[in-house]
Amino acid sequence: MAKYDDMETLTNSLKCLVVFESKTESLYKDIAEKASDMPLVKSLLIQISLDGQKHAAVLKGIVQSLPKVTSDPKLPKSIDDAWRSIDAFQIELSDVATIPEEDLRSLSEQLSDLESIMAQAYDMVSQFENLELLCDALGKLYEVSFDTLKTVFMELIHDERHHKEILSIIAELLSKAPEEEVQAGPLVQFQNPDAWSRPTPSTPQF
Repeated sequence: MAKYDDMETLTNSLKCLVVFESKTESLYKDIAEKASDMPLVKSLLIQISLDGQKHAAVLKGIVQSLPKVTSDPKLPKSIDDAWRSIDAFQIELSDVATIPEEDLRSLSEQLSDLESIMAQAYDMVSQFENLELLCDALGKLYEVSFDTLKTVFMELIHDERHHKEILSIIAELLSKAPEEEVQAGPLVQFQNPDAWSRPTPSTPQF
């Protein structure tokens, strides 16, 4: 169903998205730092990272304007899997000094899937019934209309789709892989999140 059950569930989902955007911001920043020999690719990755920082700030502002909730948020499965995969990947990435071009090309394709998950999450929140809930709650503090709030989330969705375009550009830039050297496999890659059994970190208080 597109509609959240109540304002508390919707608020908790937004809190999860704040943390998830912060995680993706950190992920892109870390990958960019490992792409030091490719300044154009590095700058494009930083562009996406900065968007993640912006998204987290916008969502945090919304959450802080909503009534406080006391229940613990439950992550949607797609977000939970991606969350764990990012944690696992960053642990693996910490042991790598530089990411080779061929690995970065593979990563850009996997990151595109991550952006799709984010776009779907925002699409869920921006459904009519959910925006009505947000309008009612935010209306206690602001003069906010349905269309204005929808525009905010449409901008987030637009950015996630634009990130997929940027990642496609990165893949194209790296398409000229060396022919004389064939590696057995990439040095770093996203692992199956189901293989990671540690508990999902709790959502910070706002």
